[in-house]
Amino acid sequence: MPQPLDPLMESIGLSMWRVQRRIISQMSLHQELGLTVPQFGLLRMIAQEKKSRVVQLAEKLEVKSSAVTVMLDRLELLGLVQREPDECDRRAVVVTITPPGEELLKEAEYRSKLLLAEHLAILEPGELECFARCYQILESQQRPPEIPSHIR
Repeated sequence: MPQPLDPLMESIGLSMWRVQRRIISQMSLHQELGLTVPQFGLLRMIAQEKKSRVVQLAEKLEVKSSAVTVMLDRLELLGLVQREPDECDRRAVVVTITPPGEELLKEAEYRSKLLLAEHLAILEPGELECFARCYQILESQQRPPEIPSHIR
């Protein structure tokens, strides 16, 4: 039988889940641009990688290649990405973002940041800095090195 969890951990987990769910549900802003949230994530990944193979994208998204292929079909139909044979391996396909895809991604990223800013606006500047530091620690799973007191 599992050990009982600290009530604080349960409270934090539930709050994080609720906030994330609220933000993601409001990301329907991307639907106005013709993108689902997963398509937005895939488009962002393709833009960051410059040239990506379907298998690599699937690994990063932790899904099967067939799921990525379905999303790519839609993105290609919209003219946001293009697939071409890999110069090094004719059996493989490389995916790149198109200029219209880059423009749409810029707009979608702007809207995402605007939405996040709206949600974080309730925090005071000091609280926001503390929140950012805590999230960075959680993301990296490392504590920043201690700053010696004589340098502070």
